[in-house]
Amino acid sequence: MKLIEILTQPYSKKCDCAGCISKTYLEMAHAIVGLESEALTVLNEPRLSEMLKLQTGSFTNHSKIRFSLLLSLVKDPKRKLIFLKNLIQTPHFDLELLDLKIIKQYNRNNQMTARDQPWIFRNYWSTDIDRAILNAPVFRMFPELIENKIVPYESQRTIRYVIDIYNMGMNQFKAYFGCYLQDDMILITHVLFEEYLKTKQEALVPLIQKAYIQISENRPVRFYGAYTYSYKELTNKILRESNHDCLPFETPNFGAKTLDEYHCYLDKANLVKRRINRSKIDFDSKLYRLESKISEYRKQIVSIENEIDIVVKILEHNEKSRKRLEELQPLADMHPLSRLEYVIKSERAIFYFPEFIFEDSLGYIEELTAEQRKVLSQKLSTAKRGILKKMKLYLAQRI
Repeated sequence: MKLIEILTQPYSKKCDCAGCISKTYLEMAHAIVGLESEALTVLNEPRLSEMLKLQTGSFTNHSKIRFSLLLSLVKDPKRKLIFLKNLIQTPHFDLELLDLKIIKQYNRNNQMTARDQPWIFRNYWSTDIDRAILNAPVFRMFPELIENKIVPYESQRTIRYVIDIYNMGMNQFKAYFGCYLQDDMILITHVLFEEYLKTKQEALVPLIQKAYIQISENRPVRFYGAYTYSYKELTNKILRESNHDCLPFETPNFGAKTLDEYHCYLDKANLVKRRINRSKIDFDSKLYRLESKISEYRKQIVSIENEIDIVVKILEHNEKSRKRLEELQPLADMHPLSRLEYVIKSERAIFYFPEFIFEDSLGYIEELTAEQRKVLSQKLSTAKRGILKKMKLYLAQRI
């Protein structure tokens, strides 16, 4: 099977989990071992991007992995870099295929080593291949920057480059200028600042700030002392001449005119910030304790309110019981037969009356009329215990 057929065959697994993908492409990698000559031909294929869409109409991780496998067949890192540069400059090649993480994963064994790089760049960015992939959008827009850096002496062109790269987003801006030396970034920042002094365009302020951030005192220097300005001298110039509150930093410069003065103000400001933060932490702690107390008190209030509700219900029950006893008070002065007659006439259920009312009534049931005994029997029909049950049984024998 030809290389291009292997790379474009459909993904047959139903599952898209990491394990299945890894297994599938491990098998594919073994299947294409030794096909470097074919790989060189396929990398020159004008329809490469379209073929790797795999009839889905868009690029997926499957497309990117297959391109990475294709690239891995080119063993010579320098040759691989040449192919990448050519692809970046080819309009019909889609840069979306260049996924650095995936390419690194499938090209681990043949990356350019530090020995292949100029000594000054070692350990500064990982490889020229990484740089080409990370900055592919920049190199597509400005092919001349593939082999050459921005030359700060051509001010208008430098400004145009910086603006266009800045408009690609901060990640791209950092990726591209991240490999520039300290001297280069000082000169680029100086060009931007000189343009700002001439035009006072506010649009240049964020460019100066972002370019200045890229200047770091531990960034490699090309020619020690060969340029007009050092990091400190450029900072002093911007502070002295900009008349802007936030240049060259993205934060207020406190009106300082030199870097040393700025650091002095910054130390004082940081001291104030630390004290404010410490006070804030103290107050946050106090607020937390107070809020905890309030929460605890609220829980106690809820508990007390629940207890109050229970006591109120008991009170209401006792109040009803007291009123009941007041209502029954006249029965105490009645004859036992009269009490029975009162109960029989009452609209209340017989269980409304306490049992002790009936303790001496059993002997007087015989004196009731037949109608009264019938009504009393109906009222006692659900009695199940005590004196009321005895009365019920007694009546049952005589009705």
